[in-house]
Amino acid sequence: MKQVAGSLTNRMKQNKMFYISVSPFLILFCMFSLFPIVASFFLGFTEWNGVGIPKFVGIDNYKQLFNDPVFIKSIYNTVYIWFFSTILTLSLAFILAYLVNHYIHKAKGFFRVVFLFPLLVAPALTAIMISVIFSTNAGIVNSFISLFTDGVFSYEWLRSQFWIKPLIVLIIIWRWTGYHFILYIAGLQTIPNELYDAAKIDGANVIQTIKNITLPLMAPILLVSVITATVGGIQVFDEPYVLTQGTGGVNNSGISMGMYLYQTGFEYFNFGLAAAQSYVLFMLILLVTLVNARFLRNRT
Repeated sequence: MKQVAGSLTNRMKQNKMFYISVSPFLILFCMFSLFPIVASFFLGFTEWNGVGIPKFVGIDNYKQLFNDPVFIKSIYNTVYIWFFSTILTLSLAFILAYLVNHYIHKAKGFFRVVFLFPLLVAPALTAIMISVIFSTNAGIVNSFISLFTDGVFSYEWLRSQFWIKPLIVLIIIWRWTGYHFILYIAGLQTIPNELYDAAKIDGANVIQTIKNITLPLMAPILLVSVITATVGGIQVFDEPYVLTQGTGGVNNSGISMGMYLYQTGFEYFNFGLAAAQSYVLFMLILLVTLVNARFLRNRT
């Protein structure tokens, strides 16, 4: 042990300039990342309203969460939004990237800019646009449907317990398709055209080419894309918050785990329960990410 400690000390002395140069980052990381993570873990076992000394309550916060119908509903809503937004966004992005890469020979940069533009728009503004389009009285959708009906068509899309989640999914698709499109088109351009030419000579069709050439060679990019979509989909907050005006929708039909966490911490000031929610959210992200990564590796 003394030899190991001595060798470590010598290495630190030899590379002291390196450790000095990275020390500001390590200090800031410990202060603003590591400490809050550790502190919130212990805070999840306490009852605290932000004032005074936290009161230790053990696992009561976690028991309360899984006996809370609103929290259970927020999990269902979050999984629904993540599942459909991820599948539809990644599928649409891959199809667009494949078509642009193989069938558009000029102005590919133009399509990159066009598809990436929605990412530059603030999610709150996007949700406001959707709320205007699907407005009950003067919405574009209701006005369009009225053209094919005898009277004025009036439907409360934003108050519908069924349609509020698909509208949130629609916002995510519109906003994030361009990001994944850029990833996929970059990956497609690294695949040699000779492989596709050889596949054509062997008589392979488009589906067989994608299955046996494109997807296996793009596995690392697909994994990054899936993980990014998973983390973003499960942490979704801005879209449901703006679309439901912070209420979570009728009967909490649009509330997400991130939104309920915000309400618990910053509206009800129950920071111990909010910390417990954050770790349930973290475990859900970790579980879904590991399942996705394992499935993707096995498929490719």
